[in-house]
Amino acid sequence: MSIGTAFVYSERFQEYDLSPTHPLQPIRLKLTYELLRAYGFFEKSGMAVVQGREATDDELALVHSPKYIDVVKNVSKTAEAGAKLYSFGIGPGDNPAFEGMHSASSFVVGSSITAVDLVMSGKVEHAINISGGLHHAMRDRASGFCIYNDAACAIAYASKKYGARVAYIDIDAHHGDGVQWAFYDRADILTISLHESGFFLFPGTGFVDEIGSGEGTGYSVNIPLEP
Repeated sequence: MSIGTAFVYSERFQEYDLSPTHPLQPIRLKLTYELLRAYGFFEKSGMAVVQGREATDDELALVHSPKYIDVVKNVSKTAEAGAKLYSFGIGPGDNPAFEGMHSASSFVVGSSITAVDLVMSGKVEHAINISGGLHHAMRDRASGFCIYNDAACAIAYASKKYGARVAYIDIDAHHGDGVQWAFYDRADILTISLHESGFFLFPGTGFVDEIGSGEGTGYSVNIPLEP
């Protein structure tokens, strides 16, 4: 029988550090963990803190192109992003290159996949990866602070390994565009996104007429809201 909740956490989450002045700061994750620990959250019956892991290249390739994965690996060595990398979404601004970018980003993905395995194997009823939700990354492009798309990779992994039909519900203020487009033509993956309208907020998508295509028609649901 499955019991309780797994909280996937690691100090390695601090490695996903786009820059000291970037709006997405990894310290937010450590502070969240420490606050929950101070309140005794992890001492409750049925709670467990579980270490994450890096995703394999094959797991990343469930969503991302091999070429893009190689680009991220290469730029991770030097953190030097020339003009040629702009086509992959990497460069000054939202997605600056940083040393160790591949391993830090794949650790986020692997941690979400760890959560999937824990739930699908019946070891726990619920699992959460607080470093996850990097839902803007595309097949071959970084976007919106997101290098690899952990949510899409976890969904694709659950589908491939467990044959799961998945309902994905996104309540971020921004449209979950990367996840939507990853499964836009699939009828076994339902994506639902509630977000501020793309008329007002990045990424400028997620309108009600984005309903899927082909066999996936009707399996993409968008609920754009006024600011």
